[in-house]
Amino acid sequence: MIDTDYYLSPVMVNYFVHSAIGRGRRNMFLATTATQDFGNQGLSYAKLALINAEKIMNTSAAFAQPGGQTQANMIHLKADQIVGEWRDSTYGIGGGRIPYDVNTALVPAALRAISTLSAAGFYPSHPEWNTTAAEYAQVWEDNTLQFFQVTVPVSEAKTLVTNYTAEAGYGFPSHAANITSDVVYHGLSLMGNDNQPIVKVMNSDDCFRHFLLNSTNQTQLTAFVNQTANNILQPFPVGLSNPVGMLVANPAYGGDAVYAANWTNSAYHGTVVWSWPMAMMAAGLQRQLGRCADSSPPDFCADSNVHGNVLAAYNHLWDIIEANTPDLSTEVWSWLFQDGKFVVEPLGALPGATEGDIRQLWSLTFLAVMRDSNLR
Repeated sequence: MIDTDYYLSPVMVNYFVHSAIGRGRRNMFLATTATQDFGNQGLSYAKLALINAEKIMNTSAAFAQPGGQTQANMIHLKADQIVGEWRDSTYGIGGGRIPYDVNTALVPAALRAISTLSAAGFYPSHPEWNTTAAEYAQVWEDNTLQFFQVTVPVSEAKTLVTNYTAEAGYGFPSHAANITSDVVYHGLSLMGNDNQPIVKVMNSDDCFRHFLLNSTNQTQLTAFVNQTANNILQPFPVGLSNPVGMLVANPAYGGDAVYAANWTNSAYHGTVVWSWPMAMMAAGLQRQLGRCADSSPPDFCADSNVHGNVLAAYNHLWDIIEANTPDLSTEVWSWLFQDGKFVVEPLGALPGATEGDIRQLWSLTFLAVMRDSNLR
């Protein structure tokens, strides 16, 4: 897995910098010595954190240099692996080599965290990271989304959704009449199977950026939060909204029958609902809306159409979440279309599917995520 490298520094900031309890435990934690023999035995946690940060700084440097904003300099899956982030099934990111979530959110979030940790004295051998990591983060924040953006004109979008509905064969309506403007989303990955430049699957991974970043490119931020809101508000297969939850993938705009075949309601990372991305999206939208109370709020807060759209998406998402409360502690679940409506179906009950598992922390995310009644 490549994504796990990028979680440590944001967690360290949240606990050891922003938490009073964590600050009191910092020295004890950093002095702890690794005991497991994974090649790390005998190293202090301070040394391991430094190794992690050095790797991130080194692998992100090329993209951050003047003129370095190319696909070649982005973070790729390991050469001999077909998976490397949370969508770790065969067609999870469509065979892509450059994942959306890692490059547009996890890398810049880790860099921001390294900058903060450096300023707090965590890396005494690299005091320059306070500035350098922040500079790298800015470049990654501002220059990665464009690689993944897909814009589908109205007439083409209607055709694609209508064709997908027929190819999928479940009998649900296309809702194509809902499409009144260009459909904008960000693909799952780059360099996909069968020479696909972008894996054209609308998805829920915008949540990483909303939850982990407070980006400052105002034009980009306004457009990004707005397209996320649009896709949450629109019903599947136009968007991600479904009575059983927010779907993690919608292949309707792929333009090839292979999309309908690979992202199904029985695929582990197909047109299914995962609990923790839904929680992250809810928390991420809340964080972005919360920025509107800052002394220098983002521009989208003053745009009544966009702010209203994001607020509507937040509440629509929470309405769906609350309607599916009995299933929120399940890792993943699916649906059937019966008698003209979508109904919850355990993923493991479908042919060839994988069973969802409650016995892991990310199946219990909603214990820590609650609706903000002030945003109703």
